Amino acid sequence: MSSSKVRILVPTSRRKRSGGSRAYTFSEAQQERTTNRFPSLTTTRRKAVRALLSAINGQGQAASIFRAAGERLEVVTQRNLAFHRAPLLPSIERETGPLFRELEGERLSREARCRLRAQLILVCPLLGLLAPTDLVPEYSCPVGAQTRNDVRSLHHLWKPVVTETLNRICRGRLVFSFLPSRMRSLWRPGASVGPLVEIRFVRPVKNGWRHEHAGAGRLSGELLRHILNEGISDVRGLAAFESSGGHRFSPELSRTEGREQMLVFARP
Repeated sequence: MSSSKVRILVPTSRRKRSGGSRAYTFSEAQQERTTNRFPSLTTTRRKAVRALLSAINGQGQAASIFRAAGERLEVVTQRNLAFHRAPLLPSIERETGPLFRELEGERLSREARCRLRAQLILVCPLLGLLAPTDLVPEYSCPVGAQTRNDVRSLHHLWKPVVTETLNRICRGRLVFSFLPSRMRSLWRPGASVGPLVEIRFVRPVKNGWRHEHAGAGRLSGELLRHILNEGISDVRGLAAFESSGGHRFSPELSRTEGREQMLVFARP
């Protein structure tokens, strides 16, 4: 399978980089294919953003949506209210969480950066799906935000749209998914989707194994960097990976159910 037949799904981070360019507004960027790879999502994005801004402004739901108070609540509220006039950055540059730090600077080769632009899809609770080159402002939106207006739940709004779009762009592709369970539930894979590979990292505990949570983002970033740098387009190519914490592929803990595979990397 060639690298062009690979899709990699990652969640957006709660942490966002500030700044960017004011050459476009977000609405203007939505009209250009070079800055919005998924124009079919534009209408739903507008509805989601409108619902969130209405909830935190006129309807006073900011504290319950962001689960914050005081100065932090004020900062995050004003950041979102400036959504339509804020400077823009490509989505891959906007993200600053542990997973994305593993992809910065010289950590990726030139060829790997080309693969990243072609293969990576960011799954976002506010904007649905983003390509690495899509221009976005700085914003904050928790997974499954409840707006209690005509949209009610952003998760409910996005699920059918994300499912239809991913089933189309992942048709016949090998899919590596780094999505946590809540984001993973936005997509119901169709029969035409190629092999679907979900990644998990675990560590030993007294009575068995426990999922890695605190360092999951960094570990996912390390494996993602390996996939991109090595041009991996086959599950067998992951067998040589070892994380900075010593996690290695465990055939005993991994499982396959039809075309879906759960690959588990265990720490000694």
